[in-house]
Amino acid sequence: MTTSTYFLIGFFSFFAIHLIGEFLIIKKNEEKLKELRELGELGKFIRYISKPLLMPLLAGFYISYNLNLNSDSNLWVILGITGGFFGDVSLMIPDPDKTKGFFKIGLISFLLGHIFYIVALLQMAAGFSRFQWWSLVLTIPYIAIGVIVYPKLTKHTGKMTIPVTVYLVVIVLMGVCTTFLWGCCEPIGVIILMIGALLFIISDTINAFNKFAKEIPFERLYTMSTYLLGQFLLILGFLYSVPLVSQ
Repeated sequence: MTTSTYFLIGFFSFFAIHLIGEFLIIKKNEEKLKELRELGELGKFIRYISKPLLMPLLAGFYISYNLNLNSDSNLWVILGITGGFFGDVSLMIPDPDKTKGFFKIGLISFLLGHIFYIVALLQMAAGFSRFQWWSLVLTIPYIAIGVIVYPKLTKHTGKMTIPVTVYLVVIVLMGVCTTFLWGCCEPIGVIILMIGALLFIISDTINAFNKFAKEIPFERLYTMSTYLLGQFLLILGFLYSVPLVSQ
């Protein structure tokens, strides 16, 4: 069994453990039964232990996979994962005074992570020398989500409208950039990247509406499952997006 496999097993193990912890917290908050208090505290403990490990395990999978192939890891991809790590840690810090201070730090961290992924994608597009014009059609789902979400979300964001707008534009752009690899990279890798970006956008959309508009039941389960799966597929897509040999 390769080192990358161990990292992958670790990632999905803590993925499952983290969701269990979030579920326990949700049940405690929803039912507020005395007998569930201890389970709720256990859920918080699981959250604080598992969440900071997820992105390092994913980074370990990415780096070790490349090492097994004697291939160099893309620094921009590693920086993108790092942005996710700091975003994860910031957003799990309690905010009893509702200052949104750590939320803002998390927003910036994820924003930088998306920008780093964009740089990696543009780098892999090889100067658009083999750009396929038909692939512009594939950008429609990402742009459509942005157009639909923006007016519905920003009417609730208040003073956070500008940073939320910037974030929305950047994450949609990250999704759009995955389509630029058609013609220069293996199709299976590009497809995986596109799905990963879409899941990431869906995760952030759910989280944003829960944060600013209306509380969504079981939001943490929806947000974290789509986010972690999206992150994994993005990294897997980067690994599988092998440059095509020029004809």
